[in-house]
Amino acid sequence: MSTAEISDHPPIYGRLVRERGDVPAETREVAEQARAQARQALDWSTVRQSQREREERAFSAFG
Repeated sequence: MSTAEISDHPPIYGRLVRERGDVPAETREVAEQARAQARQALDWSTVRQSQREREERAFSAFG
């Protein structure tokens, strides 16, 4: 078999995609959604900002 005969996806791949759906593409999409949810859940920036604001408004006996 020469390199000209080798394609990116073998002929059976197209048939499987038609029959079963594009599982790798769907998996990538779900993984990106999970990554975005995790990023949002682990984002503590608003908590830190609120704490800083509370500290700035807090009474200080020394200043």
